[in-house]
Amino acid sequence: MTSTSGEKAERIAIVLHSGSYDRASYALSLATVGLAIGMEAHVLLVYGGLGRFVKGHLEDMEDETEADVKGFIAKGLRSGGIQSLEAQLKDARRLGLKIYACAGSMANMNIARQDLREEVDEVMGLVTFLKFARTAAVNYYI
Repeated sequence: MTSTSGEKAERIAIVLHSGSYDRASYALSLATVGLAIGMEAHVLLVYGGLGRFVKGHLEDMEDETEADVKGFIAKGLRSGGIQSLEAQLKDARRLGLKIYACAGSMANMNIARQDLREEVDEVMGLVTFLKFARTAAVNYYI
């Protein structure tokens, strides 16, 4: 992705470790904002974050989501004040979000590629993602 001036776009790299709903939402929000201002956005899914992207689990209120936060999120989703992860993911992907699954986490959690949502672009190891993240302007670990 390049900016309108022809310069190379800055990158945001996010490692999503947590499976909590609010943290997954925050990661997608950061990625979407980065994309909206012309950055590339890349997310590596590990452990809890990876589990959330197994087919059928994106909208789960996992045990990792704190009890008091679950109520807040449920109320916000009902009222429309909080956008669902499904909607956030759709928006971010439309803007160009790239999503990677950590090969080591997949092996440790016994998750096969076909178990993951179609939005996951690629499986990669930590070394590959870290080499990539080294060139990012912004890095987050969530």
